[in-house]
Amino acid sequence: MGKKSLAALLCATMAMTACMLPATAAMADEPLKIEFFQQKGEEGPQKGYKEIIDKFNKENSDIEIEMNTVPDAGTVLTSRISSGDIPVIFSDFPTQTQFKQKVANGYVQDLSDQDFLKNVNESALEMTKQEDGGYYALPYSRNYIGVYYNKKTFEDNGLEIPTTWEEFTAVCDKLKEAGITPVGMHGKDPARVGHLFQAATVAWAPDGVETIGKVVSGEAKIEGDEEFKNVFEKMNTLLSYANEDALALSDTTCYENFVNGEYAMTITGSYARGTIQSINPNLEIGVFPLPNDTYDDTKCLSGIDAAICVSAQASDKEKDAAYRFLSYLADPENAQIFCDNDGAPSCITGVTSNDDGIKPMVDMINAGKTHDWMASTIDNNVTTDLYNVVQGFWANKDVDAVMKDMDASIEISSAQ
Repeated sequence: MGKKSLAALLCATMAMTACMLPATAAMADEPLKIEFFQQKGEEGPQKGYKEIIDKFNKENSDIEIEMNTVPDAGTVLTSRISSGDIPVIFSDFPTQTQFKQKVANGYVQDLSDQDFLKNVNESALEMTKQEDGGYYALPYSRNYIGVYYNKKTFEDNGLEIPTTWEEFTAVCDKLKEAGITPVGMHGKDPARVGHLFQAATVAWAPDGVETIGKVVSGEAKIEGDEEFKNVFEKMNTLLSYANEDALALSDTTCYENFVNGEYAMTITGSYARGTIQSINPNLEIGVFPLPNDTYDDTKCLSGIDAAICVSAQASDKEKDAAYRFLSYLADPENAQIFCDNDGAPSCITGVTSNDDGIKPMVDMINAGKTHDWMASTIDNNVTTDLYNVVQGFWANKDVDAVMKDMDASIEISSAQ
C-alpha cells in the first residue's frame, strides 16, 4: 500500500472513530433501568411509591427505577419467577409460606448485611426472619383489618368508639333506629370476603388460625368447633347490620358509598385508607379493631404489608442499584412520604402517622395484641379456597353448613 493510500485510510478511520465517540458517550450516559415489580394496586401506596421513585430518579441520574404494577400481581410474580424472569426489585410478603419457599429455592437475595435494615423497627424486622436466620426483605409498612367509621356520623348520633362486641351491636342498633345503614360490606371479590373472615377469626376465635392448621394436618375438624360457631354466629349478626347488596358489591363501590355517607362504617384493610381519602380528602374517618366480647380478649389481624426484595439472580450491577434504592426507601424522610400516602403504620423508625384516627389500631399493634395472616402458616391454596366457602355463607347464612364445608374444602385443597 502506498503512503498516500495509507494516509487516506488512517484519516477515514479517525473520522469514523470521531463520529462514533458521541454515540458511545451517549450510551455511557444512559441510566441503568431497574424494574420494581410491586404488588399493591391501591391508589394510596401507588402514589407513595411514585413520589419516592420520581424523587430518587431525579437525584440519581445513573439509575432509573420503573414501577410495574399489574392485576393479579401475586400470580404473575410466581409465573415470572418460575420462568426465570425475576424482577430485579419486587415487593412480597415475607411472613407467608410462599415467600419462605422462594427463599429456600434461592430466588431472593439475602439482605442481612445491608445497613438500611438498621432503620427498621426491631419487632417488624424480627417478623421477617427466615428459617436460616437471614433477612430477605425490607419491611416497609404494617397492615391491619379494622372498622372504619365516619367521625361526623358518630358525633351527630352521640356515639363512642365501641371496644366490646356488646358495645358494637348497641352502636349498630342506634344507627338503624336513626335510619342509617350501620356497616357497608363488600362481598363481590372472594379475597375481600376472606380478609374479613381472617379478621373475624382473629377477633372472635383466639385459636382459630391454629385450629385450621390442625385441620390441614388431620388433627382436628371445624365442624362442631365452638370458636368457629361463635365466629359465624357473630358474622350473621354483622351481616344483619349491613347493606342488602353486600354480596354483589365491589370494594371500590363500597368505599364510594361510605364516603358519600350511605354507611356509618365499613370493614376493610389499611390498604384502603388512601383510596377512601382520595375520594374525599376532607372526610374525617377513624378506625378501630373489630371487637371481641371484651377488650382484653380482642386481637387484630396485622402483618407485614409492603416489603421490598431483591432478586438473587440479578447481576452485581443491578443488585448495587437495587441496594441504593432500598436504602433510599428506608430513609425516614422518604418512608414518611409513603406513610402519608398509604396510611398504614410504618416499619421504619422515626416515621409517624399524621392521622390520629388510626390510633386505636396503632395502640393494639404496639401492645402486641395481633395475629399474623393465615398465609404465614397455612398454604395459600387452603386459604383461597376457604374464601370461596365463606362467600357462599354470605348467601345462605347457614352456620352448620359452612363449618362442614370448610372441612371438606381443606381436605381437598391441602391434598393438592
